[in-house]
Amino acid sequence: MISIAFVLMSMVGLGGEKSGDPLVPFAWKNRIILVFHSESNAGIGVEQVALFKKQQKEFDDRDLVLGVIEGGRNGAIGGASIGAKDAATLQQTFNPTHSHFLIVLIGKDGGVKLKEQTVVSVETIFDLVDSMPMRRAEMRRNQ
Repeated sequence: MISIAFVLMSMVGLGGEKSGDPLVPFAWKNRIILVFHSESNAGIGVEQVALFKKQQKEFDDRDLVLGVIEGGRNGAIGGASIGAKDAATLQQTFNPTHSHFLIVLIGKDGGVKLKEQTVVSVETIFDLVDSMPMRRAEMRRNQ
């Protein structure tokens, strides 16, 4: 089964940053959490990001990268700014209905693992990631 993220990557090319797809550099290396929020729901977006940033060590242990897309016009992934075109592409791909607030968890394989329109606890994310076969293999290797 082809995942939506890799379909997106192939649509815009596999040339990494030259392709205009900000997810290509993370494929098979990181899991990505995208936080989409509108200007009117910026407070909820800030709340969600703050919850995640308090757990940076655990994020790093799970190869999680945080991305924030503000109103589909601008954003950042892994602390690096992305342009309006990339933000719009991600918005169209993962949040085409322009929900005012949306959390998307993308696995290392590019598959969407979670989509929620409410604030998600860090424990929920960690439990979901820790249940993934690839993560379980990582944990066994690191013992």
